[in-house]
Amino acid sequence: MEGTAITVRVPATSANIGTGFDCLGLALDLFASITVTFSEAEQVSTNDVGEKMVLSAARAAYERIGLNRPRGLSAQYTVAIPLGRGLGASAVARVAGILAVNEREGHPLDTNACLALAADLEGHADNACPALFGGVQACVGTSDGFAHVRCGYPEDLQIVLLIPDHSMPTKEARRLLPDSYSRQDAIHTSSRLGLLVASLAAGRIDLLDEATQDRFHQHQRSALFPPLFDVFDAAKAAGAHAAWLSGAGSSVAAFVSEQASRDVGKAMLDVLEGAGMSGRSLVTRIAPSGAEVSRVEVVDI
Repeated sequence: MEGTAITVRVPATSANIGTGFDCLGLALDLFASITVTFSEAEQVSTNDVGEKMVLSAARAAYERIGLNRPRGLSAQYTVAIPLGRGLGASAVARVAGILAVNEREGHPLDTNACLALAADLEGHADNACPALFGGVQACVGTSDGFAHVRCGYPEDLQIVLLIPDHSMPTKEARRLLPDSYSRQDAIHTSSRLGLLVASLAAGRIDLLDEATQDRFHQHQRSALFPPLFDVFDAAKAAGAHAAWLSGAGSSVAAFVSEQASRDVGKAMLDVLEGAGMSGRSLVTRIAPSGAEVSRVEVVDI
């Protein structure tokens, strides 16, 4: 029996960028390649969490477009982005499932409808938006969906990631956040978000550190990752322009120039290991392009 295998290439993401809590994110030049296979033959169920997310998103896409799904659906990662590290792995999985269904069924959903569905499944759009569209994206929910815009940034800006081996589940990290904030904290963070977007667009890398100083989530979430601010300090001492908790963590990201990237990665990793933890550092860039269908093929099932 023949089936259709559709491979979707999706970038990892880093959300929040300090002060852009739940509304700002960027795509990383670190891609997952996910293949979804459609057939009428029953498929063996998977125990892989990421693959389950892909399939759940595919089923949700069929419900959204009002079509019956094939009896057999399966998913396979060929390059994995680790879950629970603040690199948008769940958004990557869900975007892949949605785009694979949309491709197979002749594109009944436009890109904004794909974003809306992915954001519904995620609970917010700060990872789904850059995963779909690439670059740096500001995205907010509106009365009839989502409004998003691509933000400017210096093309030579690099990003160093510190990826700890331990995870920080988003639900746990969100439980640490208060139900309300003071006016002073709200003004502090929102004003710096404006500065962040303007500084990136203008190439004012000298302002990025101040622009990422939030009061909404990083201090609260450091309870799950005590060396967080020591990692920030080490990154900046080694030459980083700014550092932030990537998404809900546990990864830390830093804006750097090319000449400082290795020193920054080593400095962050030294702090992590000094705290008795393990992990790795990685140098990457902002990916200008988002998710795309890279291959469609007929396969024997």
